[in-house]
Amino acid sequence: MALRAYLRVLRERWLLIVSFVLIGTGAALLITQLTPNSYQATAQVLVSSNASSDGSSSNLDNLSVQLQVATYARVIDSPDVLKYIQTDLHLGLSDSSLKGKLSASTLTGVSIIEVHATDGSASRAASLANSAANGLVSAIKQITNSFSLFVTGPADQPSSPDSPKPLLNIALGLLLGLLVGVALAVVRDILDNRIKDPEVLSKDADAPLMGVIVEDPWTERHAIATRAGNRNIRAENFRQLRANLQFANVDEHPRVIAVTSSVPEEGKTTVAINLASTLAEAGFSVCLVDADLRRPTVAKVLGLVSPVGLTSVLIQQIALSDALQHAGSTLYVLASGPTPPNPSEVLASSYVRDVIRGLLESVDYVIIDTAPLLPVADGSEVAALADGTLLVARHGVTTDANVQRAVQTLRRVDAKLIGVVMNRMPVRRNNRDYGYTYYRTEEPARSLQENKGDVGRRRARRSAPDTTDATKEGNRT
Repeated sequence: MALRAYLRVLRERWLLIVSFVLIGTGAALLITQLTPNSYQATAQVLVSSNASSDGSSSNLDNLSVQLQVATYARVIDSPDVLKYIQTDLHLGLSDSSLKGKLSASTLTGVSIIEVHATDGSASRAASLANSAANGLVSAIKQITNSFSLFVTGPADQPSSPDSPKPLLNIALGLLLGLLVGVALAVVRDILDNRIKDPEVLSKDADAPLMGVIVEDPWTERHAIATRAGNRNIRAENFRQLRANLQFANVDEHPRVIAVTSSVPEEGKTTVAINLASTLAEAGFSVCLVDADLRRPTVAKVLGLVSPVGLTSVLIQQIALSDALQHAGSTLYVLASGPTPPNPSEVLASSYVRDVIRGLLESVDYVIIDTAPLLPVADGSEVAALADGTLLVARHGVTTDANVQRAVQTLRRVDAKLIGVVMNRMPVRRNNRDYGYTYYRTEEPARSLQENKGDVGRRRARRSAPDTTDATKEGNRT
């Protein structure tokens, strides 16, 4: 993982990391509290050679002494030393218990043995160290006369316990908790296949990223982002999506655009509504078609009636022009109509294609809200009729497997995937790459109007309901 990926993991999973830091620190405090105090006292024993030495042999004597020092240090837990301590202090401890309280070490470059004694009592630790040092001297005298041992540094009673060490324990607990927390956060991120990066979405779908729509708490209140204020960040996102679609493919400019997702609750309907609204805002005539016949929501979101709509036109219950409803001066809506018992068969009929082509004779764009691709076949049936399909994914919800399966579904029906949209992206300070901190005060409507000649019919040639003062009303939409 790159440094940027690690930082993202730390930012997104900081609560997990902090939890383990607190657990590690708490465990360290508990262990410190439960661990009894232990004191260590140290006595020093000097080892020297008894051999007479002159200038030529002094170096050999020193080397011999230093070699013996390491050997004598191992005698500290010998039976003779233990017996000496038991007799001297009258402890009443077993030899194994006494042996566990004693240790010895040597100092590099000097002929000194340090005798250590550990006990829960500071005074007894000092007594043990001094008695062990004397016992060591006595035991060595019984073994050899070539070397002499002297207790040169009697043990003093320690003033503070050697263990536990609260600061060290807390530091180790904090560090261990941090390492475990970070490791689990990284592992969970690796195993987490939910898409959180727009570039990853584009790579998984093998399609260009057409737009990133930020999370907005006012979405439920203002379904159409442009009606929440000119400087609304979500509105700017949808305008950018519109601009990207305008210049996505100049040679084969898509006029019929299906908006779908892999599974429900990813925001495809909101994207379809706002894409249609921003196109109408730029002066284009747009028809928004609700082709999600199983869970139609376009009419409800926009506050329109839905007794008649697409299915009513398909069964010739009403004329297409009469089924259209105004949602703005240049924005028309064709609701879903009555729900049929067989939505997939209805959408697969040639009549749907005829209805869409009939709409193109009156409007510049047809935006179709379709059903999700994976649960049912409805979405792919509609996508096959469109000039291009936008696949919507929701940040932190949509998985890479679902995106890949959705793309395969589109390919099986020869539907053209023109791009992907990351929906409900959290707004953070480091999202500047997507322009979340920049707001335009003027919309480049003129440049978009100049491209209308590449799109299709002009307003004068429309047969849809009257659009007088369209520009004025469209700007208020």
